[in-house]
Amino acid sequence: MISEETLSKLGYYKVLSHIAGYASTELGKNILLKTIPYLSVEKIIEQGKFVSESKELLIEEDYPPFEYLPDLDEALSRTNISGLVLSKENIKNILTLTIISRKIKNYLVNYAEDTSLLKKYSEKLFKDRNLELAISKIFNEHGEINDSASKKLKSIRKEIISKNEQLKSVVNKILKNLSNSYLVQEEYVTQRDGRLVLPIKAEHKRHIKGFIHSESNTGQTVYIEPEATLELNNEILSLNFAEKREIEKILQEVTGIIGKYSKELKVSLNAIAELDVIFAKAKYSLEILGAFPTFNSNKEHFIIDGRHPLLIKKIGREKTIPLNFTFGKDNVILITGPNAGGKTVVLKTIALLSAMAQSGIHIPVHADSNFKYFEDIMLDIGDEQSIEDDLSTFSSHLSNINKIITLANENSLVLIDEIGTGTDPSEGTALAAAFLIILMKKNAKIVATTHHGNLKVLAAENDKFQNASMEFDIENLEPTYKFRQGIPGSSYAFEVAKKIGFNKEIISLAEEYLDSDKNKIEKFIIDLENKSLQLTKKLDSLEIENTRLQGLTKLYEKQNKKLKDEKGKILKETKEKADEFLKNINSQFENTIKKIKETKAETAIIKEEKNKIEELKKEIITTYSEPENSEPIDVKKISLGDYVSIKDSFTSGEIIEIEKNKKIATIDTGTLRIKVKIKNLVKSKKVKEKSAKQPINIEVAQASTKLDIRGEKPEEAEFEVIKFIDNAYLANLKEVEIIHGKGTGALRITVHEILKNHDLVKEFELADIKAGGHGATIVTLKDE
Repeated sequence: MISEETLSKLGYYKVLSHIAGYASTELGKNILLKTIPYLSVEKIIEQGKFVSESKELLIEEDYPPFEYLPDLDEALSRTNISGLVLSKENIKNILTLTIISRKIKNYLVNYAEDTSLLKKYSEKLFKDRNLELAISKIFNEHGEINDSASKKLKSIRKEIISKNEQLKSVVNKILKNLSNSYLVQEEYVTQRDGRLVLPIKAEHKRHIKGFIHSESNTGQTVYIEPEATLELNNEILSLNFAEKREIEKILQEVTGIIGKYSKELKVSLNAIAELDVIFAKAKYSLEILGAFPTFNSNKEHFIIDGRHPLLIKKIGREKTIPLNFTFGKDNVILITGPNAGGKTVVLKTIALLSAMAQSGIHIPVHADSNFKYFEDIMLDIGDEQSIEDDLSTFSSHLSNINKIITLANENSLVLIDEIGTGTDPSEGTALAAAFLIILMKKNAKIVATTHHGNLKVLAAENDKFQNASMEFDIENLEPTYKFRQGIPGSSYAFEVAKKIGFNKEIISLAEEYLDSDKNKIEKFIIDLENKSLQLTKKLDSLEIENTRLQGLTKLYEKQNKKLKDEKGKILKETKEKADEFLKNINSQFENTIKKIKETKAETAIIKEEKNKIEELKKEIITTYSEPENSEPIDVKKISLGDYVSIKDSFTSGEIIEIEKNKKIATIDTGTLRIKVKIKNLVKSKKVKEKSAKQPINIEVAQASTKLDIRGEKPEEAEFEVIKFIDNAYLANLKEVEIIHGKGTGALRITVHEILKNHDLVKEFELADIKAGGHGATIVTLKDE
């Protein structure tokens, strides 16, 4: 089990607090804040699947009808205590619970068909309109107890209104008389202890018969209840008590009704809270463009394009450098490199992503990532100095590592930052090597960072170890924060010193005191890193070009297929029209022959006309039939001007160029010039143009200046964007617009990545507010 201390050091609870902001219910927030990694792979996969299904619902359907709901578990438990009455607020909240439960149940039934969410939670969600009605009818639209909640309450309130009107009438009459006598302080009526009183000047209090309730702070005014209103006030007070007793009785009856359903309502309350947690995780996944990795024990543990969740929140996804990391046959990954190069961030990213995924939370990684299940994650990161135990930083580190060695097993993930530091370098290196070898023998998975050069040699010589490093920009002498597995790194101490401004004498003197073998190793690593960086840049460039060529190939294949389909369709339609035409012609000719016979024309004339008809039929058939391919071309006899067709296609044209090796020829189809292998060509007869026939025109659509990819997935939109840019360039367009929408920002990020690396794009920027703002991008294409 992963300790609370470890999770806290990783920033796990900060992530939970952020996700809890998406929850609606009080119980849901509390569950989220107390979430810890699950103890079984089955539970992890189930929860991850729930979040994936919820995320799809958020994308494709309406948001679920969650509302704020307090934790009502205690209130529901009290409904089973005889004679106990729930407060009006508690009963209103329980009414809200029944309404939310019904709405969410309907939501799942309507939108979540064939999902594991529906199967698990549908039956748990309470739905009973009779109970809703029984509770709701006692409240009015303002949330107060309705007059019609009972006949008695309605009667009492009616009488209270009547008595109050009488009281006001009497008091106003008294007030008017007293006002004329200048006995009252001011012409108004107030209340004391729920009874109407008059403000009388203190010197005149003996002139008014009644009950003194209080006096002002200055003593100049006394508040007297007139004798004439005593009885009415008493009656109203009695009616108010009767009203309270009746409301208490109504609430008691409703409490009893709720008590009958308390178990089902508790189950529903917990189900709503769990669903609230799942949908909060789904909303977080949308925010970070998250995915859920597989947990396949037969595969290696590998992270593809992983990002630190808290860095995404702090500096944004685009500025956060992605991490690609693998635990293969190697149990120990040893990371070296300069200070402030991002080594510690890599450790925390690996651990935090694992802890989050094991809690059923989507994480910022590629969906093809695969994780190993870890029973425990153990850390030794940061300053561990213990004042209470009077331990130095080094002693504290040793104590911590000793605990790790004792508890670690084959299902442990161990992360140690700056192993072996804090003491004599040679002794620190020896201790670090011993720690790592012992942990390796326990089959734990270990990631450690260090500056000790000798440990790089240990990693290179041991089959279970692997070197890794943080990339460093040698030209600018600054870290790139990119993790590279399989290659050790240098600390670049001398290079940084040179950049800071140390003179050559100091640097040379320092190099003299450096172990010559170590100096050679460091120079070798720097040279290797430089070459590796150059190779990586070339590979990136080739990958971009390969992607562009793949896009063009797909575009050509798609267009070629489209043209074939269109030609086939045209030929089919033309043949159908020709058949119909021949049928009509034949019918007309038969009628003509019939008439000729009826008019007793000569046999020779009839025969002559019939031959003309047959000739006309042949001509029509020839005109409307698809030309057939002939025999393959003899390479030795091929020459310019030959008319050929491409095998298994409807494309034909004239040969206008033949390469020297006589393997490739260029043919002119009339609209295109195509290079084709000669072995794929066959002889063909050039179709003569017939002036009497109306040619069939196939119009090629003009390239559009606008592409709308809203609603598409990033992987689907990639090809559309590449094709759109290439078509626009071919059409000589200077500026085009891509509408990707605002949404989660995934499409915008994908589009901008493509545009950054496309050779035909001069520049691009987001549209202004009037033209779509962040929902569209304006692209300027290169001239030539």
